[in-house]
Amino acid sequence: MTPHTLGYGTELFVDDLLIETKHGVTRTLHPAAKTSEPVLAPEPDKPWENDGPERTKRVNLLGTVLHDRRSNRYQMWYMARMDPDHGHRIPGLYVPRTGAGDATRYMGRRADDDGRHFRGSDIGDLLCYAESDDGLTWTKPDLGVFDFDESPNNNIVWDLHGASVFLDDARDDRERYTAIGFCRRYRNIFVIKSPDGIHWSDEGLKQPVIERSNEGPTNVVYDERGDRYLSYMLVGGGNERRHIEYSESERLEGGWSETTPMLEPNPDDDALGKERYGAIRAEFHNMSGVPYDGIYVGMLGVLYVTEDIVNTVPGQAAVDGPIDVQLIYSRDGVNWRHFEDRTPILPRGKDGDYDSGMILFTAKEPLVEDDKIHWYYTGSTQTHGKLLKDKVMSIGRASWRLDGFVSLDADDGVVETVPLRLPDGRLEVNVDASGGSLGVEVLSPDGHVQPGFSAEDCTPIHDDHVRHSVRWGDRGLNRVEQPCRLRFLLKSAKLYSFRILPPGD
Repeated sequence: MTPHTLGYGTELFVDDLLIETKHGVTRTLHPAAKTSEPVLAPEPDKPWENDGPERTKRVNLLGTVLHDRRSNRYQMWYMARMDPDHGHRIPGLYVPRTGAGDATRYMGRRADDDGRHFRGSDIGDLLCYAESDDGLTWTKPDLGVFDFDESPNNNIVWDLHGASVFLDDARDDRERYTAIGFCRRYRNIFVIKSPDGIHWSDEGLKQPVIERSNEGPTNVVYDERGDRYLSYMLVGGGNERRHIEYSESERLEGGWSETTPMLEPNPDDDALGKERYGAIRAEFHNMSGVPYDGIYVGMLGVLYVTEDIVNTVPGQAAVDGPIDVQLIYSRDGVNWRHFEDRTPILPRGKDGDYDSGMILFTAKEPLVEDDKIHWYYTGSTQTHGKLLKDKVMSIGRASWRLDGFVSLDADDGVVETVPLRLPDGRLEVNVDASGGSLGVEVLSPDGHVQPGFSAEDCTPIHDDHVRHSVRWGDRGLNRVEQPCRLRFLLKSAKLYSFRILPPGD
C-alpha cells in the first residue's frame, strides 16, 4: 500500500480513510450543545425585525460571525426581512417596490444610475450589524448609515440577502472587509467593501460576480490550501427540488466558474424523511462548508417536505416540513459525503423552544477558539410552511469541544492507521480518557512495533485532554522510521483526533 503523506494539522475520525483496522471501537456523532435562549432575537422596537403581532418577526443568520483581533470584538452580519407591502422607506436601498403593479419599477425608473435594471419584488431584505465582547451578549448599535422612516437610529448597513464577510488585515485599511452576497434589487450576487464592516461601498463593483436568479442562501469560504474561494448555494424551489450548487474562483471579485450541481437528495434521503416524519420527499435547503485542516466539514440543512401547500397566502412558503442539520464532510471541498446515520448534529429543540421547528440556516463558517468550536445558526419556532405571522426566527449558538464532531469510543479497543509518511514534528491527541487510558504505539508498515515506541514506552495518557503531547520516554516523531503506522489502544476512552505539529510548537 502506498503510504498516505500527512502534513502538519489535525486529522478527524469522520471516516476510515486513514484507518486500516479497528476492533472494539464505535464511531460516535456528538450533537452540539446549544444556547438555551437565542443570542440574538427580533425586537419589537425595530420594525425591520418585528413589525407587529400580525407580521413577520425574524432575524436570519445567512452570513457571518467574525472575531476582530485588532479590536477584540465579535462582529455579526445578519439579515432582517420585512413582509410584502411593509410600507417603510429606506432611501438609498430602493425599498419598498411591491404592490404597485410593476415590481421592476422604483419611483418611475426601471434601472439605477449605473444602468442596472431592477428585477422582481423587494420585500425588504436588510443586512444588519451586531457586535459583542464575548460572543454571547450582543448589541445592535444605532449606526446612522441609512435612515429608516427618516430616523438614523438603526443598525442597517446594506440590503444583501445574507453576506459572507472576510476580514483581511493585509489589505489596505480602506478595504479591510469584503463581503459577497445576493442582492434582491438586481437578483444577482455582488461584492462590496468596507474599512470597518459597517460603512460599505460598491464603488467599482457594480457588476454581478456570480449569475443566479433565485434568492437562496449563498455561503462563500476561503480555502487556503487551494488558494481559492468556494461558493455553496441553494438552487431550486417551486417545480425544482432544492439542492446545493457549487462555484469557485481565485478572487471574490470575479473569475467564478459556472455553477454546477454538487449535492442533490436521493432515494435514501426520501426514505429517511418518510421514516422519521412521514415526509413526501427530502430537499437540501442550505449548506455551510469549511476547510478544517486535512478535511472539509459542513452543515447541511435538510428540508423534509411533509406537505405541498396548494393555496398559499401572501408570504407563505409552498411546502411545509421541518429542517434538520446533518454533518457532511469532504476531502476536496467539492465531493461531499454524509456522516454514517445522518443523525442531526445540530438538533432542533423541543416544542416551545426558539428552534423547535427548523434549524433554518448556519453561519458560513464556525469560530474556532482555544478549546471550543462555536457555530451560529438561525432557529425557527415553526416549520417551513407555517404562516409568517406565527413564526419567530432567532439566532442561537451551537458549540462542541475542539475537533468534537465525532469520536472513536471503546471500553477496550484498538485503532490502527494505514501506512503514513509523517513530517518531522510532534504528535498530539484529543482524547477523553478520564475514566480510563490511551496508549499509542508506532509500527512499521508490516505491523511490527518499532523499537522504543511500544505502549509500554508511551507515557500514560489519562484524564480529558484537548491537546496532549504523545511521548515515548525522550523519543518523539523525529526518531520514527518512515513510513509508519500509528496504533491507538483505548481503555474506556473517546478519541477525537490526532494532529502533527511542527517541531517546537
